[in-house]
Amino acid sequence: MSAETRWNLTKPASRPAAASGQRADQNRNPARVLSVIALASIAAGAINIAAAATVGRGNAQNLAFFAVVGAAQVAWGVVALVRAPRWWLALGAAGNLIVVATWVVSRTVGLPVGPEADITLPVHFPDALATALEAVVVVGSAALLVRGLGMVRSAALSPRVTAAAAVVAGALALGGVLSQAGVFGSSSAGSQQNGPGVTGPSAPGTGGGTGTQGGSGSGGGSYGY
Repeated sequence: MSAETRWNLTKPASRPAAASGQRADQNRNPARVLSVIALASIAAGAINIAAAATVGRGNAQNLAFFAVVGAAQVAWGVVALVRAPRWWLALGAAGNLIVVATWVVSRTVGLPVGPEADITLPVHFPDALATALEAVVVVGSAALLVRGLGMVRSAALSPRVTAAAAVVAGALALGGVLSQAGVFGSSSAGSQQNGPGVTGPSAPGTGGGTGTQGGSGSGGGSYGY
């Protein structure tokens, strides 16, 4: 047997480049999805925290609801940017689904309990934006769960997608926060229907709060922007 023949028989087989590249893409795709939903959760949380600072000024229930939801969404997104086990994905999907369902009910038939029971609240830009971002988290988390993946790592495997998603999510969050603060004149925090000088939002559909220039208005209901 010649030396060349022996080398051909004993040399290690090289890995197919195509298969290796395919596996890398399979690992990156879930990471890209996780980056998007993590940043969407952070953006939604920022808007909800802004709602706590505006809508929550006149009602302790609103303050508690939006503060807890916003903080939880930001915390979930920050952790998910690093890694997300299956139970963390399930937690994010379930939590945001509850918030989305609450918003849908409050905007269609009205919540069954609370100061605004059976009152249909109007849709504003910040609450619609936050709900859309929460829906993205629900769909993305569910998709990753359905694929049966274990631990998913995000930013480390998809830095470009993470950076691009951060820019988009940051812009959306900034727009939602400014709108909620009344900068664009579309938020209930500064709605003209409450009259000038009202420092807190009124519950839509309940007749609005009363206030005079330099005075304070009545608080809103249990859920609304």
